[in-house]
Amino acid sequence: MNHKNILALALAGLMSAPVFAQETPAVGELLEGINMFTPEEGAPAYKVKANEKYGTQWAVDMAYGYWHSKRSHYGMNNNANLFLIHAQLNQRLIEDSVNGGTWLRAEFSGSWGLDKSSARSGTLFSDGYGDVNGVHADIYGTRDGVIPELALMHYFAGKRACIIAGMVNLTNYFDAVGPANDSFASFTNGGFINSSVLALPDANLGAVVQVELNRESYAMLGFSREVAGYRQNPFKSGSGYLLVGEYGRTLLDGAAIIRINPFFRHVEDVDGHCNNYGIAASIEYEVCDELTVFARAGWGARQELGNAFDFSCGANVKLIPSREDDFLGVAFGVFKGCTPAENNREFVAEAMYSFQVNDYIKIVPHIQYISKPAYDAEHSDELLTGVQAVFSF
Repeated sequence: MNHKNILALALAGLMSAPVFAQETPAVGELLEGINMFTPEEGAPAYKVKANEKYGTQWAVDMAYGYWHSKRSHYGMNNNANLFLIHAQLNQRLIEDSVNGGTWLRAEFSGSWGLDKSSARSGTLFSDGYGDVNGVHADIYGTRDGVIPELALMHYFAGKRACIIAGMVNLTNYFDAVGPANDSFASFTNGGFINSSVLALPDANLGAVVQVELNRESYAMLGFSREVAGYRQNPFKSGSGYLLVGEYGRTLLDGAAIIRINPFFRHVEDVDGHCNNYGIAASIEYEVCDELTVFARAGWGARQELGNAFDFSCGANVKLIPSREDDFLGVAFGVFKGCTPAENNREFVAEAMYSFQVNDYIKIVPHIQYISKPAYDAEHSDELLTGVQAVFSF
């Protein structure tokens, strides 16, 4: 999913490489940076919209993507032509300049195959990689359009606290590492978008409570049920749920940010129920204007829905000083499954380049190398190449 963080730009959703503010933030700016996705003036694809004075923020990413698998699994297509879209809306319902007001948050994501082969979900090449790390975090299927979030957001305590409740997408708030949190303009492999240990749900009933502890740190607590899928009623009864927290702190005058995410998950299925718990952490650091680095790590006990361990790291590098909106991204990750099998580790490496054509269009080629995809030792490695033409508004 796409995200923004105006203070540290740690949620870099519709933007290119993040740029960190080098001054003390105003009261409430940390929370606004997490919840509001309109980029700062001067960033690509940003124009001051007249309707913003009425409390309307919106952003749309559309992409054409072509993907090729050199060693596709048996029965899977080698190629995929896809159209993808991701749209967000923040609409102010009640204005309150002191506390921040009450807002409606809505989100839509979709992906569709553009030819007969790609439109057959049962033969799409990405199906051969199982549920470990999808080759594109925003590919829900080949004929799918979903609403991951539809919720109310209310600020209070002088903009120092906020609550979001309704059908909530937890990936919009937790573990949002800026250089690796946007599958349209940065890395696409799901292992780099969010922690595979946390396995954050979306499109489920839930709530998020946020508190700005001081000008440099914040805390969040999120709750979400996990019983509904994209085609199921979120009001359907069930008992699976996730509790997740986050403590975030900016360092070095906003050039770095750390996040710590403890979680507790209750899962019920036909075999009974179990309680899972664990912790994830991340750090990102803008070394200089040309280089931003990041790292993630997570551990989970008795996992049922996520991995037992993961570690990933990477960097965004601006190679051409005259093209400050372009950047090269490189990332590597290791992911350990929850079963004690002999081959329960998957290794992923990805490289991409974001070429900003103008304020609204970017071309993003990708290459991925996956060792033991979906922990399948019979298919020891996969090489995927692809390119996206991304249109941002």
